[in-house]
Amino acid sequence: MSEQISVRQTACFCAISMLALKLITLPSILVEMSTSSAIIVALIMFALDLMILFLYLKAKEKYPDLSLYELIKKVFGTIVAKIIYSFLFGIFILKILMLNNEAISYMRDIVDEDFKLTLYLMTFLPVVISMVYSGLKNSARTVEFGFVFIFIGLVFCLFLSEITFSYGEIGPIFKENISNILNTCGEVGFWFSDFLFVAILSDKIKYQKNMKKIIFAYVIITLIILIALYIIYIRLFNVTAFLHKDAIADITQYNRNIGNSGNIDIIAILVYMFIIFFQGAIYFLTAKNIYEKIVGYQNKIHSIIFITLSIITLQLFVFYNLELIINFVFNYLKYFGILAWIIIPLFYVSLLLFDKEKGDELVKEKSKQN
Repeated sequence: MSEQISVRQTACFCAISMLALKLITLPSILVEMSTSSAIIVALIMFALDLMILFLYLKAKEKYPDLSLYELIKKVFGTIVAKIIYSFLFGIFILKILMLNNEAISYMRDIVDEDFKLTLYLMTFLPVVISMVYSGLKNSARTVEFGFVFIFIGLVFCLFLSEITFSYGEIGPIFKENISNILNTCGEVGFWFSDFLFVAILSDKIKYQKNMKKIIFAYVIITLIILIALYIIYIRLFNVTAFLHKDAIADITQYNRNIGNSGNIDIIAILVYMFIIFFQGAIYFLTAKNIYEKIVGYQNKIHSIIFITLSIITLQLFVFYNLELIINFVFNYLKYFGILAWIIIPLFYVSLLLFDKEKGDELVKEKSKQN
């Protein structure tokens, strides 16, 4: 059996994955599209993500040593499995690009308006590649260690926010009609679907009887922080959200100086930078696993080179700013929700309800093929 990560490390992965694409532009997008009903959209999407995570973990209990790829291959064959994984590979590359563009936009708004794309890539890629090259287990240890500091930093940012009602109430939560709320859910699905990596890396996760309790404990605690951040953001910028596209920094804008300590943006900056490095590594590791399943062999160097070149090429020549990739997501990737939110979950439901074959029998079949 190849290297595996513990349940607690998986829980840290899940918690970090909930944060990465939700701290910069998403709150602004939600408020622009659904005004004060944005909190309802967020809660619906979080609930769907939690339900899907539960499905993945139930499947892990039934098939403890099989990933999404082996399960699709078992039911539909190798060709279908490779086609679906090709789509998923593109999704995770685009998630890395979205993460990059949000980080660059954040740095230009908060740190230096002349911050260069190339400088960011020269900083981001070496760190992420070194984590991926060190292996899944070592990366998981790093994320597990850093999660404590990220959690403390996020809580500190919330306490720095302006939480009185002097800047506006949340307003009527159901200001928008239900069709607008559901349409917004479909439009922003790309920023969610946080736990796909659990299905893809399922065979790399050690099975433990109480794994659902441990993972959901981390996820729920992180979710509470995110909901608090969104409520504060909506209270502050219900009307002017289009001007405030750096949520983690914007919620502290009224308390950026404490005593004689000077500007304390550095706290939010450090928290966010740790998150994007860790999340970039998670996305990269998942893309690497997908790539190796598609090509049919494992070669760490080949995988890293191919993924790195894909990221650099698309980042420099296609999606070189945040507006371009957001427009692409809204125009095309909303259909990705059909795969992430409908097809894959229904596939897992059907396996759990109707497949009587035991996981250990499938593992024996898999080992014979290898």
